[in-house]
Amino acid sequence: YLGQDFYVRSCYSKYYKYVMGLLDRPNTAVVTVTGTPGIGKSIFCAYFLQRFSFEDKEATIITLSHSRKSVLKKAAAWKGGEMLGSAVAKAADSSAMSAVIENAERQDTHRLIYLIDGPPRIHPGDAQSVVFASPNDAWFSYIRKDWTRPMVVMPLWTMKELEAAAIELDLTMQVDDPPFDEESMGALEDVPVARIADLVEQRFHVFGGVARECLS
Repeated sequence: YLGQDFYVRSCYSKYYKYVMGLLDRPNTAVVTVTGTPGIGKSIFCAYFLQRFSFEDKEATIITLSHSRKSVLKKAAAWKGGEMLGSAVAKAADSSAMSAVIENAERQDTHRLIYLIDGPPRIHPGDAQSVVFASPNDAWFSYIRKDWTRPMVVMPLWTMKELEAAAIELDLTMQVDDPPFDEESMGALEDVPVARIADLVEQRFHVFGGVARECLS
């Protein structure tokens, strides 16, 4: 993920449609998208936001970002791909974030949905939600044994996906023992493609299909 650019995995479309199918069930309260830490669930959240905004321009979307300990860090509201407002946590004062959420809920006239990056403590409000989070005991305990709170597990990356992402995004990768001079260690365009594949393969065999580790 680089600024506003991110690599769209081939599985994203399938998982998006599957999650939307779950949300189409009237009794679904919250869908949890989980998987191994570092595989890009936050990136899938960004993909979900962009695609849902495009497909339903009248929907109001509230995005929330939580820490690993379920502390709310940021809130934003969106409609038709445009941000309606946002706020970040300031010390113990969450009033600004609450105002963003309340205003969005009050102004909604079509469909309201929460996209939540990181585990919340509970499902917020009456609107449907999608939570993108690594395994979390407290959150899993909350959704467990409740058929209105289904869970979806995203797959690890394949080696081919990692290689394609590294080249496509022109990532900068740290090389422990580069066979080239220091000036050529920046952009991947200066690194032979075969060498990029070797680096990704080496890390893949150590870390598995965890993008955070393989593409750093």
